[in-house]
Amino acid sequence: MPDFRALVADWEADPETALKLAHVTEIPERQAIFADPDPPLNPVVQNRLLSLGVELLWRHQARAIEAVRASQHTVVVAGTAAGKSLCYLVPIAEAIAADSKRTFLCVYPTKALAQDQLRAIEAMGFPGLLPATYHGDTEPSQRAWIRRNANLILTNPDMLHFGILPNHARWRDFLHRLTVVVVDELHTLRGVFGSHVALILRRLRRLAVQYQASPTFVFASATIANPAELATALIGTPVRAIEEDASPIGARTFVAWNPPLEIDRRASALGEATDLLVELLGRGATSIVFARSRKATELIYRWARERVGPELAPRLAAYRAGYLPADRRRIEAGLAAGDLLGVVTTNALELGVDIGGLDASILTTYPGTIASFRQQTGRAGRRQRDSLGVLVAGEDALDQYFMRHPEQLFARPAEAAVVNPTNPHVLDRHLGCAAAEAPLVPEDRDFFGEEIEEAAARLVAAGRLRLRGGALHWAERGSPARQIDIRSTGDPIYTVVLTETGEVLGTLEEGKAFTQAHAGAVYLHQGDTYTVEALDLLQHQVRVRSEEVAYYTQSKVEQWVGLLSRLERRPLGRFWVGSGMVEVERQVIAYQRRDVRSRTVLGLEPLDLPPRRFTTQGFWLEVPEALLEEAKIDYEQIPGALHAAEHASIGMLPLLAICDRSDVGGLSTPHHPDIGGPVWFVYDGFPGGAGIAPIGFAGADRLLRSTLEAIAACPCEVGCPSCVQSPKCGNYNEPLDKQAAADLLRLGLG
Repeated sequence: MPDFRALVADWEADPETALKLAHVTEIPERQAIFADPDPPLNPVVQNRLLSLGVELLWRHQARAIEAVRASQHTVVVAGTAAGKSLCYLVPIAEAIAADSKRTFLCVYPTKALAQDQLRAIEAMGFPGLLPATYHGDTEPSQRAWIRRNANLILTNPDMLHFGILPNHARWRDFLHRLTVVVVDELHTLRGVFGSHVALILRRLRRLAVQYQASPTFVFASATIANPAELATALIGTPVRAIEEDASPIGARTFVAWNPPLEIDRRASALGEATDLLVELLGRGATSIVFARSRKATELIYRWARERVGPELAPRLAAYRAGYLPADRRRIEAGLAAGDLLGVVTTNALELGVDIGGLDASILTTYPGTIASFRQQTGRAGRRQRDSLGVLVAGEDALDQYFMRHPEQLFARPAEAAVVNPTNPHVLDRHLGCAAAEAPLVPEDRDFFGEEIEEAAARLVAAGRLRLRGGALHWAERGSPARQIDIRSTGDPIYTVVLTETGEVLGTLEEGKAFTQAHAGAVYLHQGDTYTVEALDLLQHQVRVRSEEVAYYTQSKVEQWVGLLSRLERRPLGRFWVGSGMVEVERQVIAYQRRDVRSRTVLGLEPLDLPPRRFTTQGFWLEVPEALLEEAKIDYEQIPGALHAAEHASIGMLPLLAICDRSDVGGLSTPHHPDIGGPVWFVYDGFPGGAGIAPIGFAGADRLLRSTLEAIAACPCEVGCPSCVQSPKCGNYNEPLDKQAAADLLRLGLG
């Protein structure tokens, strides 16, 4: 195993490298705290644990086992490799020992994680447990056998939604005997996906009650600010949180790595991460690199593969969503077996899939949340080994905030994860599913809340529900569940096809297809470069050809935000902050070609794509004109001041809620007809809203003060990606006025 203290000492001794080390900290190993559950474990289960080498339980495991035994809905919050699975598997094993007819359901966010957990549960060999996975890859010939024989089903929200619940009559016996429902990786169930899952779990509770069952729900989560609140929102009934982590960990070395300034911007985080990966592999450290986007993942993988040489190149892999399932399974198996020494991935490998004992984790820019930071760095040293974690900062304001305050990465409480099950775009669809499963009655308020009344009225008016015999029945043919993609905003899915061969390379949602895969765009896949020949709006297809190019593309977007309703409004210093529903219109009108090395603009090409409109949640900052006058911001400076403040506040929003720039959008204008003056908006980037904007409204004071600090502390003169520029800006970061934004915020906040 590499000596990471010696490695860091070498970095500190090198004058060029030492300048990049913003912070180094040693996190000492932590000893376990043990406890026995009361009453003691079932002897059969205890003997099985002893045979697996588990002589004692950690205290959080013992407390969770007691809660589940008592039929308390429970969420267990602990770090990576903290044995959270035993918190629910032990009471499940005890329950099956007491009554062999009981059944259990485990819901994981991905098929890969369910398959991985199946291997782990089978290896434990608890007597009486017959586990099986039931998801989209399960052979049809096996499904009937699983329904009749398995008593522990491992699935994902997708299969629960369109495979199990609509066919509940086939699952009658299983649902009647359902005792425990496990929902793993709770912290991933946020935004639109989490809102869908909330309504799927409520549909499950409703059907279980109809089959005379009352299952106990058990959630497992990485650290978030509001685990009990989130779990309660998911199932619609109170959940108890156990937030202790009594597991041991090995010593960890953490490095905050800030790429050097080069004239007016910092060196590429992708290039620095590639350098680190190549060096760590050269020192024999098995490593994982996390990147924030598909494109970044492909670039780092490609550059590293070219530099490590023919001997190591085959032992590197890239991993991300959009790959075909067979490719992902092959990479996972290679990591677990030790055949691969390094992997470059998006957050797709942040979850608990067993990928073996890695030595080092490199985070290419801050992953957006404290929860993800801890999850990703925790992917190294999972087996109580010493490990290295490196955060390579990007130019983003939040990255540079943590380079200035690295202690906050460990001392700061985790952010809140939010869902919005009342989102009408989500609620209406799932009420249709529920009515198709069993007619809706007034008592279903207990599962879906008071919003069921307005939603039901909308569905009746649309002809999708029909009142008969005092209940609402599904009025259309076919299952409505098949019409819902729970992992998307509802956008159509586009298939990326290689023109020369017809090979399917991957998939994209329409919104991403418009901005990333329009005609002329550069598309990356598994390290290879493709250019887009055509974006077919009728066939929902992106046709690409293999081509090496020395440029990348960036789309230009025009947008408008209209105010539909004001829900709240209050003063904030000399500003006014409001919250409500807004209508967003976005249209991709052109794209730039930029040189990969110098980032020089090579050309601007027009596009003719239709606008996209949606209604969502938003909050906004109203700026009194008297404040602008007092801050000596003249009329020509107002657009740049507001635009800079908008960008910086969006960049700091992840301090409050688990989100990133792609989850939210913004607009600033010197005069908005619905507001009557200067304003900047921040809105949820999903139809109906995902619950992020209300968090921003509630924490607006903290948000604006952090925004001011980020702008004022940045050493640049006119504005850069570390303060007011945004990589997602559809207007190429024009205009921006850093100093005017700082003056405005300083005076407005007092």
